[in-house]
This record gives sequence, structure tokens and C-alpha cells, in this order.
Amino acid sequence: MISSDLNIELQQGEFVCLVGPNGAGKSTLLRTLTGLLPVLAGEIFLDDKPISRFSRKELAQRLGVVLTTPVEVGAMTVRELVSMGRFPYTGLFDRMCDHDWRVVDEALDMVSAKRFGDRMVHKLSDGERQRVMIARALAQEPQVLVLDEPTAYLDLPGRVAVMSLLHELARDHGKTILTSTHDLDQALRSADKLWVMAPNGKVTCGAPEDLALSGEFQRVFDGERVRFDAVQGLFALKEENEGVALLEGEGEARLWTERALKRLGYRVDLDYQGQKEPLRVAVFSGEDGLQWLIATEDGHEVFTSIGEMSEYIKNGA
Repeated sequence: MISSDLNIELQQGEFVCLVGPNGAGKSTLLRTLTGLLPVLAGEIFLDDKPISRFSRKELAQRLGVVLTTPVEVGAMTVRELVSMGRFPYTGLFDRMCDHDWRVVDEALDMVSAKRFGDRMVHKLSDGERQRVMIARALAQEPQVLVLDEPTAYLDLPGRVAVMSLLHELARDHGKTILTSTHDLDQALRSADKLWVMAPNGKVTCGAPEDLALSGEFQRVFDGERVRFDAVQGLFALKEENEGVALLEGEGEARLWTERALKRLGYRVDLDYQGQKEPLRVAVFSGEDGLQWLIATEDGHEVFTSIGEMSEYIKNGA
């Protein structure tokens, strides 16, 4: 998809996430903004100067890019790989000076990777490697850092860590960060602004909370099986409604019980007045720990875990 009629901007110190469905053109937009793809129409400015008027060296000193495609580096230490980010300043044959190595160490420190600076790159975990690639871009001392799906190959703790790192780089170090991501929940929690790209290529910009309230997420992401829950601020599968549940309880146990009931297809209502008999559930702390109670025609059933309660409901409570 080719986007047109775009008028978007990044401000210094902002962390911006570009989100949208597959095929909308997020990677194409990022590659165009960074000069890796030609602009078909219009102009891209950096500090009020068209990027087309920057030399490659000048642009590399202002703009750092981290792509999704893994980089094969061979037998190289972490510190040596990050030092490649100094190429816009040292050239091909110039030696690294003390200042260059200080910048390398500062970049490693910014991403909490200094402790394994002497380790071989091929021995890193995926999360560690992603931090090192960000450090290499930071060693360029860029004003703007652009990343394409930096959490694509990471597990959940790794995704949370990288998104938190990008947020800190913007907030604490004044870097301007733009990243595309499919991790919508983390983007909602971490980004200062979102660029929401619709399937037709249109981009809507704003604070995550404003976009949620405006219904933009529902318009862009709601599909046959997925919906955006504007109350809880998360995406969920659409499920067939099995009925209504009345839930009594407090604290974390109530929260997780409610999530289980919703997963089973029940709408949890605090004040149900309908004609259909609701599923009545209570969670409380007994002598032997937490217990779950479901009211029945003959009295009630008691369970010692959400799993037991769920199996009872699925078997026709």
C-alpha cells in the first residue's frame, strides 16, 4: 500500500509508535522516511532541511536506523560491533580515538549492555542482540532513531524490556524515537504518540488515550474475530456470548476470575436486571485459601481453583 497526502511530524524527545494491520505499508513508510526508499511525491525534512540535500555521511550523523533483518557479523565482540556506529565520523580507514570509544561505551551503558561488551555477538540471546543493535545506532549520536519491528523475534519479557528502553531513551536522553510494532498493548502503554495506519494507507496521529476515545482503534483494527476493548484498553477475540455472570469478590482474585468468565464467553454485569437467570459466582478467602462458589438450583458448588471452576462451567453449569 502506498500512502499519500501525509502531513506528519516528530518532535524532539518523543517516543512514537507506528501501528496498523499487516499490509498497510508501515515498513515502506519507515524506509521512505529514512531515505532507504525514494519519495514518489512531496518532501521529508530534518531540522527544516530536505533529507535529499544531506550527504549520506551527514544523514548518518543525524539519523540512526535499526531494521528487522538480522545482521550477520561473524566473529566480533559486542563492543566491536557497536563501534561500527562510529563509521560516519571515522571513515573507512581512520582509527578510533579515545572520544569514539567513550561514545561506544556510553551507547552500551544507555541500553544496559556494557556488562557484556566483551562477549562474542553470536553468543547473545535475541533480547541482548537487539539491545546491541540499538546501541550501534546510538553510537552514531543521532537526533532521530527509527526502528522497524524491534520486538519481532523476542519473547514477552524481551518485548516489554525493549519498549521500556525506547521510552527511556526518549524521556531521559532526549532522543526522538519512531518505531513500527505489532505489539499494540505495549505501544498503548509506552508511546507518547501513535501513528495509526489504516489499510488504505491513511495515517492518524495522536496520544494513545485520545485515539482510543475517538474510536480510531475500533475502525482500524476491529475485524471478524478481533475487537478493541476501549474500557480496558486492550485487544481481544470476539467470543459468542454464553450469558451474563454476576460476580462477587474483591482484589486480584476477583480480577482474574472476571477474566476467566469473559474468556468463557460471559458478560460480567454488576447490576443485571434481565429475565434470563445469570451465572452467579463468588470468590472469597477461606481457611484453606481462596475458594470459588457457583450457585445452583440445589445450593452451590465450591472449587479451589479457577481451573476447576472453569471446567465445571464448560461442562454445563
